[in-house]
Amino acid sequence: MIQKVYGIDFGTGSIKIYRKKDGIIMNERNVIATMGKNENKRAIAMGDEAYLMFEKSPDSISVNFPMVNGGVARLSDMIMLWDYMAAEITAKPKLKGARFYIAVPADFNEVEKNAFKKVIQEGNSKPKSVKLIDKPICDAFGLKIDIDKTAGDMIVNIGADTVEISVIAGGGIVVSRLLPMGGNYFDRQILNYIRKEYNFVIGLRTAEELKKKIITANPSERTADVFGKNMVSGLPENLTVHSEEIYPLVENVFADLSTQITKILEHTPPEISASIENNGIYLTGGSSWINELDQFVADSTYMKVNTTKFAQKTVISGLGYLIENQKLADKYALPLY
Repeated sequence: MIQKVYGIDFGTGSIKIYRKKDGIIMNERNVIATMGKNENKRAIAMGDEAYLMFEKSPDSISVNFPMVNGGVARLSDMIMLWDYMAAEITAKPKLKGARFYIAVPADFNEVEKNAFKKVIQEGNSKPKSVKLIDKPICDAFGLKIDIDKTAGDMIVNIGADTVEISVIAGGGIVVSRLLPMGGNYFDRQILNYIRKEYNFVIGLRTAEELKKKIITANPSERTADVFGKNMVSGLPENLTVHSEEIYPLVENVFADLSTQITKILEHTPPEISASIENNGIYLTGGSSWINELDQFVADSTYMKVNTTKFAQKTVISGLGYLIENQKLADKYALPLY
C-alpha cells in the first residue's frame, strides 16, 4: 500500500490541501455550517458551500469561521471541518494512516502551533504522523528562493487576518513577526462605514467584493455600485460608493505595514539588509493583490518589490515541493512534543 502524504495550509481565509504526486487537491473557504448543539452538533456544509450560506442561513444553522488571526480559535469546529474535508478528498468516512505536514505561523508559541496538530490527531484521520513547518519556509520554497544559498530575503505574506513579515537567510528564519491585520479588516471597515454613513446594510460577502473593486494603497477615484437594504425605507436599493470615502478608514493599515517592514529592516544585520536590498522585498498572500500595494511598499521602503500572480498559493506550493522531497520536509519540520 502506497503511503499517502498530505500538506495542509490552514489559512484564516481558505484551506489548501496538497497530496503527494497529485498536487493541490482542495482550495476551499475556511468556513463550516453546522446544525444542533453539543453532542448532537453535526456539519452540513463546509468550504465554499458553507460560505454561500453565511448571512443567509436560518437560526437553526450556524455558520462559523474556526480560524482567527492565523490560529485555531474553535478547535471542535476545526476538527469537524477537517473531518468533513478528509472525507471529501478520500471519498471514505475516515482518512487513516497518512502522513501530514502543516504550515504554521513562525511567530506562534508551542501551544498555538500544537493546536494545528490536534486538528488532525483528535479527528477521524488516525494519522501515522503529523509534522509542522513554519510558513515562511514554505513561502520561500513557493517563491523559488534558494534558502540554503540566500544571504538575505524578506517575505511579506498578507493574508485575510494577518501579515507575516519574515527574513530568511543562511538556511533558516532570522526573524518573523505576525501582525493582526489583513483583508478582513477592510471588509469590516467598509460594512460599518456604509451602515453608519448611509443607513444602508450590506453583508460581509458584499463588502469583500466592494473591497476588491475600490480599495487601493494610495488615494484614487474609483467607484463601485453595491446592492443592499435601505434601513430607513426597508427596501432593497443600489448605492454608489467612492474609494476616496473608504481610503481614510484603511490608510492606517498601509502606514502600519510600512512602519513594521522598516523596523525589521532597521534591526536586520547589515550584510543581510544589503542582500534584501539587492533581491527586493517579496509580497505574497491572498491580500497582496490590493491595488497599488506593491508600489506603496516600494515607495515607502525605497526598495524593489517582487510580486507573483500565484500569491494565494505560495505557502501550499512550497509545502508541496517539500513533501515531494520528504527528506527536505523532515529537515524543516519543527521539533514539537
